[in-house]
Amino acid sequence: MMKYTQAQLEECLKKAYSYENRDGWEAEELETEFIGTVQRKRKLYDIYVDTERNYWYEVRFITDAGIVSEYEAVFGCTERKRRKRRQGA
Repeated sequence: MMKYTQAQLEECLKKAYSYENRDGWEAEELETEFIGTVQRKRKLYDIYVDTERNYWYEVRFITDAGIVSEYEAVFGCTERKRRKRRQGA
């Protein structure tokens, strides 16, 4: 695995697409590798590269309770808990 500098990660982030949209780009079957994280204030961007050299990112937030996923920051619970509630209803 190549080591990336913060400046290189910033450049990768400029070219990156949201990880959750990989299937829309017909890239869901490609292997990805985590290459680093860029922090902007209380937001963390985890950056990945796939086997075709496309860049992808996922977002996490730094909160008073610790680091949480973007989903949890927006909806107040983990995606797994939300699915369980829907299935039990």
